[in-house]
Parts: sequence; C-alpha cells; structure tokens
Amino acid sequence: MKLGALTGTALTLAVLAGSGPLPLATASVPDFCAEIGGSWDGANCRATVESERKATRTITMALPDGLVENPTIRNYLSTLMNNWKTAATNMAADSFAEEHFEVFNHGGTITAVFHEVYSATWGTDAGTHPNAPVLNNAYRTFTFDGDRQLQLPDLLRPGTDVGAISSLGAEYIQQALDQAPPPHQANTYPFMLDRWTPDKVYSGGYKAWALTPDELILYMPDYPVGHDVPIDYTIGRMQWYMDGGTVQAHIPLSALSSILRPEYGGAG
Repeated sequence: MKLGALTGTALTLAVLAGSGPLPLATASVPDFCAEIGGSWDGANCRATVESERKATRTITMALPDGLVENPTIRNYLSTLMNNWKTAATNMAADSFAEEHFEVFNHGGTITAVFHEVYSATWGTDAGTHPNAPVLNNAYRTFTFDGDRQLQLPDLLRPGTDVGAISSLGAEYIQQALDQAPPPHQANTYPFMLDRWTPDKVYSGGYKAWALTPDELILYMPDYPVGHDVPIDYTIGRMQWYMDGGTVQAHIPLSALSSILRPEYGGAG
C-alpha cells in the first residue's frame, strides 16, 4: 500500500521565519541553473525533456541562493537534475519532477532540507500496466557547522548511540506515527515505534534530519521504501509501501539534552 503521496504538484518554496539569513552568494543562481542545463525563470530553474516515446517530463528546481556555491550541495543539485533528465528519456507517459527546500539555523549551524517530488509510472509497456501515474516523495538533508558537514552522530555526546534518540524521543516519534497518513488507529502496524528505530528500514536510518533552533526533525523514510524488512507473511497483513517523509517527527531539543553536545542543544 502506498502512503504519503501528495495530491498535486503545487508546492511552495519555504524558508522558515526566524531561521536567519543565508550566506551571501558568490555566484549567481541563474548561472548555476544554466550550468546544470536549465533555464532560470526568475523563481525556479526549469527544464523540459522529451523521451524516445515522445513523452514530456517537466523539471522544476528551487535553488538556494547563498548555498549553490557549497560543493556538496552543488554536486547534489547537479546530480539530481542529471538523474531526472536521464530517467525521462525512457518514460512512456508525461511526467514531472520538482525540488523545493527549507533552511534552518541553530547557533552556528545551517541545515538545508531538500524535498524531491517526482512522478513515474508502474510500467513502461502498455501491456504490463496502463502506465498508471505514481507520485513519489524523497528528502535529502545537509547540515553544516561552518565548513564542516555534520552527520547525526556528530550532534551527540561521545559514546552515545543514535538509537538513544528513538528512546528519549519516543513520545514525539509515536505522535508523528499516529498522525501519519492514511488515518489509522494509533499504534497499529506498521505505525509502531519498534518499526521506526534507526536500524529499521521504514526509518531510513534517520538519514534525513534537520536541526532547528529548538527541535530535531526526522523525515522518515528519506526515500520511498517498498516494504518492511523482514517481510511478514502473516495472513491478512499487507506489505506496506512507505513514501519518503510519510512520518515527520519533531523532537524538542530539551527532550534530548542529556545526549546532545552543548553547542547543538545539549545541557551544559
């Protein structure tokens, strides 16, 4: 069963109020857009690709002014555009791909959260499936403390395992599970805390996360997941597909203060 797909293509570029100014750009966003093969329309970088089967994919990418000179983000955006163009060449039906972002600051850190939304089809041959459209969501996040890119364990005190986040943040993760689409009875499979710890597939290993002024946000999973692991063949139990970002847990830093380094919200 597919979860969490958006119902339309209208998404907004959001930079949260109070998240602070981005660094000044050293190269223009329009120039970078041209470099990756797009056309800048004043708000987004756009490209159109026609497949061998005469299907059209429209690509829309929001580019974070002030961050496109960061080598890591620059490589991510370049690769994303190239991957979407490459995939488009074999598509049998019209499709779209969009990327939007949010930016958060915490002290000297900056987190860029990229939300990818793209459509595809179940099958490329009319005889296999009627090329039914599929909408997918994915999240890629990057956090920097100065020039250093941080991984989630870098936020934690020495000797602390990432699994401690699921323990101390259990209340807030469970709240997010209960509120995740589609509407469901609380704490029922697969929306149970033990299926969303960092060692489980639905959590995405906590790879997509953001450090805000007062929260740690987990976007779970980071990319679409086909089914739980291991597969449970219990009679009547569906194999749940989980879309990227189906569950978004907002954990107050105060709940994690005992395991966070002081500079990232931990107790002094």
